[in-house]
Amino acid sequence: MSEKSVTDQISKYVKYGISSAMTVTYLVYIMWGIWTNQAVLPGPPVLHFLIFCFCLTLVAYLEGLQVAILNCEHVDPEKRKESHPRAYKLMTSVRQGNNVERFLVGRQFFTIFVMTLMAQVTSFPDIYHLGVPDAVWFIFISTGLPGAMVVTTIGSLQPQLLAAKDPWNFLNLRGSYSTLMLCYALEWTGICTHFAWMLIAILKKTLFRSDIPTRENEEEMAKHHLAMDYLKYVVSFCVISMYFTYLMFGMWTGESLLGQSGLPGAVVFICFACCILFLAMLEGLQVGILVRENKDPDENNYEETHPRAHALMKRATHEKNVRRFLIGRQFFVIFVVFLINQCTIFPDIQQFGVNNILWFFVIQLGLPTALNVLCFGQLPAQLLANHDPMLFMNRPGPRFTLEVCLFTEMTGIAHFSWVVTALSMFTWFKVSPTALDDLATFKDLEAVKDGKSKQTESQTEDVTSAGGQTDGNTDGGYNKVSALELGVVQEHQEV
Repeated sequence: MSEKSVTDQISKYVKYGISSAMTVTYLVYIMWGIWTNQAVLPGPPVLHFLIFCFCLTLVAYLEGLQVAILNCEHVDPEKRKESHPRAYKLMTSVRQGNNVERFLVGRQFFTIFVMTLMAQVTSFPDIYHLGVPDAVWFIFISTGLPGAMVVTTIGSLQPQLLAAKDPWNFLNLRGSYSTLMLCYALEWTGICTHFAWMLIAILKKTLFRSDIPTRENEEEMAKHHLAMDYLKYVVSFCVISMYFTYLMFGMWTGESLLGQSGLPGAVVFICFACCILFLAMLEGLQVGILVRENKDPDENNYEETHPRAHALMKRATHEKNVRRFLIGRQFFVIFVVFLINQCTIFPDIQQFGVNNILWFFVIQLGLPTALNVLCFGQLPAQLLANHDPMLFMNRPGPRFTLEVCLFTEMTGIAHFSWVVTALSMFTWFKVSPTALDDLATFKDLEAVKDGKSKQTESQTEDVTSAGGQTDGNTDGGYNKVSALELGVVQEHQEV
């Protein structure tokens, strides 16, 4: 064994140790805060503990289902009818019409909503600081890092790794079909999408003027469907506008958790705005990279017309940087959402005469934050980047975002997810012997391992937070069996 390989092995296990120690410490801190009734969400500790467990479970279903559904979308489920009856029922539904897109949109909202709700039960503004200096406490605790670490390693990356290992087994889990129906129902309401479409139309006329024509829907809608669609636009606009006004009022009057920690309202607003912008970069960049990764970066004279985007794609497609970016991005998406919640949770704000029960459901559960994050920080960036990825990536921000994600992945901050995955596979998640063979049908493991096929290795789908909204030009890399999934299998075997 060479000196370099020994150093790499030592470095890898040090990362495992640090990540595991941080996550376990944060989990103990969260349990302590919940059982001492320090959470900002009103209610007894038992309720907070149940909400925490429910949210962690639901986000695990949402993350794992994305990987599993996109993996099996183009596979005939008939041969699994007897061996995986629940998975057969789920995939039969998914393969009808545009149900994949409906699931992705609904999943997008629920992922954000669940993390927003979890932030309510993992934020403890009045908890004892244990003698830790205020500056250190602020960086490692008050920013929402404890909840972000636990969600990333246990609730997000772990189910993705399990679903990548045996997608049909994951689809066959009890609760998967119910989660799918939940996503369908939310997408049908239009609350979380129609405002985003209005914002996208405005951006295409102003800040995001592209030479690529927008695809128009040639199918004429029936009058009653058109009327319902307009009603959804009005409702969506009213709801988002009302919630946005509420968030601005809370931040500027110093009611947020960060405001109560001593930060001025203006600083809290700047933090909120920067987080929304950075989240938009993370979401748009992952779509842009996945759309462009299999295309020639030198076509259409992009080196001259889009120099920043051209240089970014050269960097992103070098070796395994796409996979590294996706893992680093996964952590930042969750961390940024938790940080946004520190700006938008107002435990002592006035209720404006609203009934306590109604206030709890429409405000305190986190709907204002979830809907604003989705409509301003996620869907528009994803759809604009899918429409013209090179234009999006030619902005100054995406290259910085890429480098930050690559550096974060290098630190190994989320390596505890591999440990939890190994424990799950040893106990409750038994992988079928044919699972790896099913994946290898679409990709040659050795070609990926040895780098013999650049195209094969680069076909990496997003197994992070939601996305995949397309305008019909491309699937954005989502409907591919990814090299990342096969890489997951190989790296997992090293744990």
